[in-house]
Amino acid sequence: HGDDTKDGPNRREVTGQIRQLSRDKENDHSDEISKLEAELEKYGDEVYYNISAESHSEAGDVEKGFAESDVVVEDTYVIPRVHQTYMEPHVSVASADSSGKITVWASTQGPFAIRSGIAGTLGIPLTQINVIGTTMGGGFGGRFGVIITHIPAVLLSQKTGRPVRVQMTREEEFTDGRPAPGCVIKLKTGATKDGHILARQALAFWDSGSVSGASIGSTIRVRGVYKIPNLKEDAYGVHTIKSGTAAYRAPGAPQAIFAGESQLDEIAERIGMDPVKFRLMNMREEGDKVPAGGEEPKVGYKETLEAVADAAGWWDREADENQGWGVAVGDWTNGCGPGGVYVSVHEDGSVRIFHGSMDITGTDTAISQIIAEILTVPYESVTIRRGDTDSAPYSTGSGGSVVTFTMGNTAKLAAEDAHQRVLELASERLNTNVENLELREGAVHIVSADPPKSISLGELAAYSLSTTGGPIVGKGSFARQPSTPALAAQIAKVEVDPETGRTRVLKLVASQDVGFAINPMAVEGQIEGGTVQGYAWAMMEEMQYNENGNVNPGFVDYRVPTSADLPTVESVIVEVPAPNGPYGAKGVGEPPITPTLATMANAVKDAIGVRINELPIKPEKVVDALKSNGHGA
Repeated sequence: HGDDTKDGPNRREVTGQIRQLSRDKENDHSDEISKLEAELEKYGDEVYYNISAESHSEAGDVEKGFAESDVVVEDTYVIPRVHQTYMEPHVSVASADSSGKITVWASTQGPFAIRSGIAGTLGIPLTQINVIGTTMGGGFGGRFGVIITHIPAVLLSQKTGRPVRVQMTREEEFTDGRPAPGCVIKLKTGATKDGHILARQALAFWDSGSVSGASIGSTIRVRGVYKIPNLKEDAYGVHTIKSGTAAYRAPGAPQAIFAGESQLDEIAERIGMDPVKFRLMNMREEGDKVPAGGEEPKVGYKETLEAVADAAGWWDREADENQGWGVAVGDWTNGCGPGGVYVSVHEDGSVRIFHGSMDITGTDTAISQIIAEILTVPYESVTIRRGDTDSAPYSTGSGGSVVTFTMGNTAKLAAEDAHQRVLELASERLNTNVENLELREGAVHIVSADPPKSISLGELAAYSLSTTGGPIVGKGSFARQPSTPALAAQIAKVEVDPETGRTRVLKLVASQDVGFAINPMAVEGQIEGGTVQGYAWAMMEEMQYNENGNVNPGFVDYRVPTSADLPTVESVIVEVPAPNGPYGAKGVGEPPITPTLATMANAVKDAIGVRINELPIKPEKVVDALKSNGHGA
């Protein structure tokens, strides 16, 4: 509908509804589907037309490994789709001017990715597109790249010559958003009776929905961080009549690790070994060969698991009736992409950082701390200015645990460049060699000068502007390079009511190797947030479907935990520095969600004696599992 009266003649609001494909009589597509299937059948049985993508990997000889194993466990694990549940729905505003220049405002994790997506889709030069990222209420991987709001907004603005806003409703977020993919994983593991894992094989089917994008490559995460000589993984993305999928905090890892870590507990039980000790004896260490090639770098796998075991009181654990303990570990390697940063020193001694990366995890704070450390100024004197894609140097999107690693390294290079420029200016001003100077407490000092002699950063900046030096600007440019894996380990103690099936978490402890905690409070917040999202996936959240589509498209029916549902998470920070991270820091945001699904499942199994392999572990599933096992029937 249109309304030209409420806000003047230049405003027009259009509302509509995105319809789901259904099989009702009014909108029956069965004839078209039958024709398509008949056409595809002409190509024979070799055509698997609903496979969107596939991935295969192998190391050693799995059949030989299973033959040499004393214990072999095989089972199937089912993980549902879940939504990222960011606070505000997707929205885009586009404005095309008379010259053809397009400006887009978007709540996004990656402005440069949106610019590239619009340019590629519509055939518009990059120089004609400017994307301005706005503050987000969360992203968790669901705000990367071009989605359904961007292109219509641009096209409509080009057509009308007016700014156009396209916003999804919450229902549309669920019916046509990009949630995390669900999957079915058939897993088989073999081990010796003394606890050495010899072989593991996985067959995984990932729900891609209507477009490719499921995280099938993460199927290899079933390997964990263990020395397993014989491995094989076959993974397939499967098209279904659902919306497409996208990233969600460590894409694909929680699903694969749920299967892998659940099955490890089953093997430990069969051979009579403590689950923590079983994991410790099989973990890779620095210098060990990794299946993908090369050697394991310096890592904190064992330190992280030992830290959570000590903090949770694992070695002296006790459990009353219907109580149980669960442990799991999850690994993730943060991403690394290109980035650029400018650092400016002003006449009042303040420092400004200019870049184009979005802040959604407190990374602005960490970057400011790095700059303040190198230029020896108070943190409060450092400010960040975030540019748009027209003005800022290229920045990698804020996801994949990238920002602290990539932009932290980039900011460090920029600050070091500014630091060197400051020393050169001070050398000229103080008439001494650079080697005789040091920067501390926001001023350059002549080492061992008597009487002391120094010049402040502000004075140097003013001096440089009044001479031929010009503004003091440091530049940092960072390229892709290998990053170091990180481990998250968690232990939970739960109590299950066998009558109602309800599970109450009595203790939940999460440790993580963060390399170096630049901002410990922010690191703890990330550990807690990721663990809570993993808990919700394990125990509550799922996107439900029937023949007409998604049946719980909103927060009324899609059960998101509130503070009343959530356990207290005790965070334990482990620091094993990454050789190429800024001050040894690693990506923090994604690892904490990776082990939680398995941690909760293992704790429930320990409490009730029955394994539940299909998530979420809702009360009705617990009751059904107990009844099928002869309890309470």
